[in-house]
Amino acid sequence: MSETEQPLYLRVGEETSFAVLHRAPRPSGIAVVLCPPFGWEEVASYRPRRTWAQTLAQAGHTTLRISLPSTGDSGGTVDDPRRVAAWTAAVGAAASWVRRETGARRVVAIGMGLGGMLAYCSAAGGGEIDDLVLWSVGARGRTFIRQLRAFSKLETDQFFEGLPQPAAPPEGTLEAAGFRLSPETVSDLEALDLTTLTLEVPANRRVLMLERDGIAADGRLHDHLAAQGVSVKTAAGEGYAAMTSHPQGAEPAPAVFAEVAEWIAAPDDPPAFRDGGRVPGDVLTADRLDGGDAGWTEVPVEVHAGGVTLRGILTEPSAQVGGGPCAVLLNTGAVRRIGPSRIWVQTARRWAERGIPTLRLDIEAIGDADGADVGYVDDAEFHRPELLAQISQALDAMRDRGVGTWFVLVGLCSGSYWALRLSVSDDRVRAAALLNCRVVVWDEGLAAGRYVRTLVTQRPSLARIRRVASPQLVSEVLRWLAGLPARQLRRLAASWKAGPRESETDRLLGRLRDSGKRVLFVFSEREPLADELERSGWRSRLEQSPGIAVEHIAVNDHTLRPGWAQDQAQATLDRFLGDALGSARTAPLSPTSEPA
Repeated sequence: MSETEQPLYLRVGEETSFAVLHRAPRPSGIAVVLCPPFGWEEVASYRPRRTWAQTLAQAGHTTLRISLPSTGDSGGTVDDPRRVAAWTAAVGAAASWVRRETGARRVVAIGMGLGGMLAYCSAAGGGEIDDLVLWSVGARGRTFIRQLRAFSKLETDQFFEGLPQPAAPPEGTLEAAGFRLSPETVSDLEALDLTTLTLEVPANRRVLMLERDGIAADGRLHDHLAAQGVSVKTAAGEGYAAMTSHPQGAEPAPAVFAEVAEWIAAPDDPPAFRDGGRVPGDVLTADRLDGGDAGWTEVPVEVHAGGVTLRGILTEPSAQVGGGPCAVLLNTGAVRRIGPSRIWVQTARRWAERGIPTLRLDIEAIGDADGADVGYVDDAEFHRPELLAQISQALDAMRDRGVGTWFVLVGLCSGSYWALRLSVSDDRVRAAALLNCRVVVWDEGLAAGRYVRTLVTQRPSLARIRRVASPQLVSEVLRWLAGLPARQLRRLAASWKAGPRESETDRLLGRLRDSGKRVLFVFSEREPLADELERSGWRSRLEQSPGIAVEHIAVNDHTLRPGWAQDQAQATLDRFLGDALGSARTAPLSPTSEPA
């Protein structure tokens, strides 16, 4: 990354955390550890937290932005034992390391949601954290688990409505918004009560408690801190929902960022820890993650594409072969490179075990790539030709690195659109798995037209209409209806002048069918493109090509949030990879063919 933005891995024992260090150009002597919330909130807020870390660094506070073990790009899986203890230790290790690395006289941990609970646990357990910023942090883990269970029940009722119910996950497992907690982790979190934990040297510590969009900070935790003699301040925390609701529109919270930066910079008391005297010697750093017996290594990479620096993680077999296939896993909407529910991380590591180097890529304005803080509020932004050019340049970079000479692309939603278009236009792409592809050719009125057609043909229930009909969609429908007469006249005039002609969609699908490449379409239930391919006859025409297949996963969810659906998708991807490797063309490659 840049000189002021350094990716690294922190290792304590068998646990490894991915982190990014944002160095302050003019250090204040105060360092920050930024601790994430859990699950969907962590995914949605990833880019705003990057902005927050950059803001803190510019204010003089070198900031370490961490991903917890078994999450994000870190090592481990959710089924590993003692997750809560590992997460708590990871926060403490991050604080100790950043103090040693920067020589900071004071270390502040900022925690959102579960991240704040873990930061407090670490400080109470002797972690070198002087001060705490707690945003939407409750005192009791069982309250956190109860909220996740309620959310899980709401979405689970919808996932398999009208479909066969798959086997339930193991008893005690909790799935929420696509993320799973093991029975042991659920039990450990339910047992967590911050009011039973006290801080050493409380008179030298400060805590800033932030409300959550008008919801007051936890009173029990506030009183517990005050009773210890900790200096506690509460402040407004407007913007939590805007940061955590959806990665496509997640917004930084500048007022909160400014409030926190000002509070961090004004400690009056001496720090709780002096001279870094308790820095553990077993906190190790590395520039790559070693999968050990699994037979893979991971390393952060940069790709310079047309003035924009893209970033990603390359997972390679420990015994490198080079010169063959390389898989590239593309962003799902504005979700960073870990993929939906972290599926891309698991896929990359499995495929590297099979000898296939695999890149998880962030394109412009997503994850850690350069670009706007909020780059994709409008769906049209995902369909800019410049993004296809960026991905093509990432393939160039992998070829130049000696990682691969031909490519397998995998994407979901917007990622599958990019993979489809590059399958048509780039001869180096020999295979593509397209999960829940939404569109072949982008059109501004596409979503509105599909919604109106659904109302007319399927007559969905009022409850389903309310779930789908966001204010943005309603606005699009009204604009689409208003422009309908003009569009019909233009089409009539075009057909009168030119006669019948092949549509752009027909042209691209025809080229895909005739390409001889291995292409897999995977659709959940109610996916509009699946219905359109069926009605137009294109599904049967595509399947007549020996390299093209269409499969379904029986779930009502676009991003495959249920664990069962994730397992189905990963098994399908593994079969696809085997087919792609077995049927790869051996003809000489040209850099590209005509643009799609």
